[in-house]
Amino acid sequence: MSYNNVIASDDSMKLTKLLENKEFFEQRNEYMQNVNDYYAEHGTVVGCPGIENDTAHNLNSRVKDGMSGPYPEQFFKENQEQIDRLAAMIDRLYEKPETLFQGWKFAGGEAVVNLANNRLQLMFDEKPSEEQIGVLKKHGFHWARTAKAWQRPLTHKAMSAADKIDFIKPLDGRKPTELQPKAPKRTEPER
Repeated sequence: MSYNNVIASDDSMKLTKLLENKEFFEQRNEYMQNVNDYYAEHGTVVGCPGIENDTAHNLNSRVKDGMSGPYPEQFFKENQEQIDRLAAMIDRLYEKPETLFQGWKFAGGEAVVNLANNRLQLMFDEKPSEEQIGVLKKHGFHWARTAKAWQRPLTHKAMSAADKIDFIKPLDGRKPTELQPKAPKRTEPER
């Protein structure tokens, strides 16, 4: 399972990994719904099939006044957003695989397109200088300790920001935006 791991745009298994991630979130939705349904019927999670007593007591303690179960609606909303994002990415791969962002190597590191987390990640061989860190922050990159990378959400704006950072320029001398698919054109309504 590749959940919460890097799925690079050039990974030959990217479609399989994206499908696994989507299945993970779908199963999580089903699990949360089953727990909430059991709680609504029995007033407790203790005895719910597949849930150990320690976990059940922990889930029971999460229920606050006015809640109908251990998992609030916000959990379902966030989970569904992940499912929708992954489904859209999978559709893009089926329809137009050439529309996915591309990573690149630069002197002293690599820019990775992490499809699983929807991030542009900059991985350096050595810690960047204080001046470089300032430039990264100025252009919207933040240090992600768990990923061990400087990152920002994966968008065309992220690629434009990368264009302005000289020390992460692709080895072939082009701009990062020149490596990417063109942004879809907006269709304007007729007047």
